[in-house]
Amino acid sequence: MLNKILKLAVATSFLSLSLIASELNLRGDGVEVKFNDKTYNIKRIHDEECRNINGADPINIWSGNYAKEGLSSKCVKKFITTVGKITPMKITEKVQTIGEIEVINFIKKSQNRDDMLLIDARLPSWFLQMSIPTAENIPFPYFNKDKYPDDFYDVLDMIGVKEVSKGKYDFSKAKELVLFCNGAWCPQSTLAIENLIKLGYPQEKISWYRGGMYSWKMLNLTTTSE
Repeated sequence: MLNKILKLAVATSFLSLSLIASELNLRGDGVEVKFNDKTYNIKRIHDEECRNINGADPINIWSGNYAKEGLSSKCVKKFITTVGKITPMKITEKVQTIGEIEVINFIKKSQNRDDMLLIDARLPSWFLQMSIPTAENIPFPYFNKDKYPDDFYDVLDMIGVKEVSKGKYDFSKAKELVLFCNGAWCPQSTLAIENLIKLGYPQEKISWYRGGMYSWKMLNLTTTSE
């Protein structure tokens, strides 16, 4: 019975992943997008050399030594697992928490629209190290009017908001936003979103990629550092 359950679980998981990947062509040529006169092909990067090392064996996946001497640098993966504090799954009931497929769909959809914006809310030094293709870097402190008033108004312009009078804002042209930072242990994007909510920004126009760069890189998806 246990073997049947395990086989069914594996088959179901594989089918679900295949359908999702097929929708976005992530198993093949990926999703091609253009940004700032550059073309990015967003896909899972599979190197055959690494595939032979990793396999799909649970021992390899969870306790294999991927940093051992002699491995190609393309195959070595290292992750810091003890920084930050775990963020909750949801910020509010109206702000949607999304995953990688939704982010890629958002990027693809936003190619021909100026009312959608993918925001990397990390500080510039983090952004310059690595980010998600098409993301604009709007550091989380700039969402705070009291601390960074000049930058705050630049942020308003980028997200389609106008101040009509002191403390009152026009959200009629507010953009659909997706914000992210380093990962589930990083508070920077949540701080930015909290400031947007205090401002009165329509929460239904805000999505949060909780996994951030940590999950994006863990899945070996295309980054701007390629």
